[in-house]
Amino acid sequence: MLNMVLIDTEKLPKKNYVQIEERLNLVGNFKSYPNTSIDILVERCIDAEVILVNKEVINEDHIKALPNLKYIVVIATGYDNVDVAAAKKHGIQVSNIPDYSTITVAQHTIALLLELTNHVGRLSSLVKNGKWFETKSKILELSGLTLGVFGFGNIARQVINIALALGMNVLVCSRDGARAKYNTDLAVKFVDKEELLQNSDVISLHCLVNDQTRDIIDKAAFKLMKHNCLLINTSRGALINEDDLYEALSTGQITAAALDVLKEEPPKAKHQLFSLDNCIFTPHFAWYSEASLERWVNQIEACVLGYKKNQLINLV
Repeated sequence: MLNMVLIDTEKLPKKNYVQIEERLNLVGNFKSYPNTSIDILVERCIDAEVILVNKEVINEDHIKALPNLKYIVVIATGYDNVDVAAAKKHGIQVSNIPDYSTITVAQHTIALLLELTNHVGRLSSLVKNGKWFETKSKILELSGLTLGVFGFGNIARQVINIALALGMNVLVCSRDGARAKYNTDLAVKFVDKEELLQNSDVISLHCLVNDQTRDIIDKAAFKLMKHNCLLINTSRGALINEDDLYEALSTGQITAAALDVLKEEPPKAKHQLFSLDNCIFTPHFAWYSEASLERWVNQIEACVLGYKKNQLINLV
């Protein structure tokens, strides 16, 4: 019997978690916990051949202490909470769920951009409060502006497709910078970090968090940006140094930011960025649609079934 443990269900949509539970119970012996702290993970997973994890941390000490573990499924796109290098060193395969939210996240990214440029939510609030003539904002036309994208994965490419349709020019900075070579028909220019920062009117982040990308947007980066730059992050909060972002926004070093993610989630009630009118937020919501959730459940099941058939998918 295949033993599986899902170590953190607390932040999962209830309806979809129930679907996961029903499907995996048909595959083997499935257990789950709302959350699992670092110190009790080994105890809970000691018999597990497969661990499924959302946000909790799995480190090398855990991996070494779990003799039955063969496979880890990160039931999310980002997998920086798992020590993948250590897993591979100990013969443990790791998969993620990379594609389920691509369309929805790209759509949300553009929605944040349009809120920064068209101010629909704020204008609606003014109208409802009888302030028809009180807005001083103008719509910022996107056609002809330059979008700078960090990353060139599935979500980044979907965002780029939409931006091109809006008439924007696109710069891309991936791991190889200006030397990057991709087989793509997209009308983009690959540049290094400095060129992207200096020449973009809008910057959107779509990369994983690692030693090279953590705090990739910091004080030094803001100094290179245009003063009219708009910054959007629907990827990972740790890509931005939030203290430096606060300084850049409060001093007018850049114009505005839209964030779906923060370093700490949920954030403290008095987070310094909340005091700024030129910073808007959504609650790590970019992935959340019925269509993406259906794909998410299907891919989790497919990963486990693939493991059982020795046909692993979505390896990282």
